[in-house]
Amino acid sequence: MKKLIIICMSFLLSGCLEKEIIDDINIEVGVGYDLEEEEKDKYKGTVLFQEFQPDKSVINRTFSGSGKLRQDILLEVAKQSSEPVVTGGLVLAILGTEISRKGTYDIIDSFQRDPSIGSRVLVATTEGTAEDLVKGEYGTRGNSTYIHNLIQHNIDNRDIPKTNLHIFVRDYFQKGKDPFLPRLKKIGNDKVEIDGISLFQNDKEIDILPVKDMFFFKLLVDKYSEGNFDVKLNKGEKAAVKSIRSKHKIRITDNHASISIKIEGIIREYTGDSLAPVVANIEKNLEKKIIKECLRLLKRFQDLGIDPVGLGQKKKTMNRNFDFKKWEDDYKTLGIDVKCNVVIEETGVIE
Repeated sequence: MKKLIIICMSFLLSGCLEKEIIDDINIEVGVGYDLEEEEKDKYKGTVLFQEFQPDKSVINRTFSGSGKLRQDILLEVAKQSSEPVVTGGLVLAILGTEISRKGTYDIIDSFQRDPSIGSRVLVATTEGTAEDLVKGEYGTRGNSTYIHNLIQHNIDNRDIPKTNLHIFVRDYFQKGKDPFLPRLKKIGNDKVEIDGISLFQNDKEIDILPVKDMFFFKLLVDKYSEGNFDVKLNKGEKAAVKSIRSKHKIRITDNHASISIKIEGIIREYTGDSLAPVVANIEKNLEKKIIKECLRLLKRFQDLGIDPVGLGQKKKTMNRNFDFKKWEDDYKTLGIDVKCNVVIEETGVIE
């Protein structure tokens, strides 16, 4: 009898769900936010939709709106759309330069309060306006898919540390760690490239890490499951270390932090004659390079007063009554050393 009642109730509840036919709605898949040129207290949003054609091609549709709240922008967009606008398909959010520098909290907060938006939405900054970036024509699968895949494959296989809406919000609210986002650049009407990493203090972008530093930054804040790096040797030869796997450990005492990095890799290319005699030299050179560049980045973060590595968060977990105000002063003079161990596991079938 109880089972029969439960079954009947489930049928009744299912009738309460709001049904929407996918061909009769406009699904927001991407959005770009900028500050209004004339009214800097207002946001301008460029919402991206994708219209799928019978031949499986995609037409990019964009609508723009402005307002002090994200909902104001969506209301303006809804007035321009011939179908209802829904946000459940959002996978990408782009923040323009001005909004990144002024503060991103209002936009990010509106995302996390919307139950239809998933925490895995990829968020990125851009050089220039987000509107210009969103309105390109990238590939045949739609702009949102193109840019989302561009960021995701650079997270999985290249030098962008793991990031999404959830991670950004976590780092923003977590004391002792500052957030960061990938930075994009439009290099043509049909091309976008990774342009570095935006470093934030609270919700404001205060520095941009160039592409050349991204490998070392990821070693400090994340781990590699795939990756590659070119090593220069003394006689001008070069070796390409591929399939890099890495992990790091952080130990902090009262006034000193020690970061240990372990790397395993395979040599796929070498410009010299015989590789076997120089494997140890390649490991040593890569270790020296990593230690030098990581220390330079850590000193840069201390000078800026930001902590994207999370040294403060690490120390907080070791001290019950941790004083963050005191830590802000201690962090600037904190002694830091980096140790690195590189192991070349393979050198190729010829060797």
